[in-house]
Amino acid sequence: MNYSVKRWNLPRIVAFLLLLGGACIVLVPLLWTVAVSLKTPAEVFKDNFFPKVWKWANYANAVQAIPFFTFLKNTLTILIPVLIGTVFSSAVSAYGFARFNFKGKRALFLVLLATMMLPSQVTMIPMFLMFKELGWVDTFLPLIVPAFFGGGAFNIFLIRQFMRGIPKELDESAYVDGASRMQIFLRIMLPLSKPPLIAVAIFTFMGVWNDFQGPLIYLNSNEHYTLALGLSMFKGLYNVEWNMLMAATILIMLPVLITFFIAQKYFIEGISISSAVKG
Repeated sequence: MNYSVKRWNLPRIVAFLLLLGGACIVLVPLLWTVAVSLKTPAEVFKDNFFPKVWKWANYANAVQAIPFFTFLKNTLTILIPVLIGTVFSSAVSAYGFARFNFKGKRALFLVLLATMMLPSQVTMIPMFLMFKELGWVDTFLPLIVPAFFGGGAFNIFLIRQFMRGIPKELDESAYVDGASRMQIFLRIMLPLSKPPLIAVAIFTFMGVWNDFQGPLIYLNSNEHYTLALGLSMFKGLYNVEWNMLMAATILIMLPVLITFFIAQKYFIEGISISSAVKG
């Protein structure tokens, strides 16, 4: 009996140890970043992993060394409308694919999925030339406006799969009671699709908050820089202020970590297709 219990527990123990080892490997770079952020410039390249004297003032100095709050305002100026546009437009598109029947629906959905395999580098130059002709370079518009036109193939796919699991009887009952398609979408589909919508919001928040490539391409003026671009100011022509750079990196990383831990329940539910409502 005891041997049987031990035999069945062994795979779980092995899996736990593997996951624990993987977690430790992932956490080492984070610990190194925290350690460097608390060192003096002279200690950065020494052998000791942790600083001898913990310089908490590095965080205050990092905020003062760059226009941190200006960059924060710029990041939020981009983030808030992109968050709204991505979640709403992807939900509308997903609702159409989940509930409406129209000619070419399957082919159109396959084309949508195919765009997920298209590298962003392929469309980078054409999109830049288009926004340049519109006069939108060095403005926030190229980073905001596309979010209101579909919301992204992966987001549409995620929400569409969830909506397909919601019983159609709910739509039919509301339709019989006189509800329009828009009312059904706003009052039934959106509230029931809260988990994938929150998951899409988390993905969008993390993507926009950490986006370096987009602002680097379209924003030229320092007063328009985002937080991700602002980190480059710690790199001089001949040297890098590693302790300040790592301190600013930790400050920028904190909102993402806090958001994920607070909303991880909805995040897990949202990416699990089987969590949709069943009839």
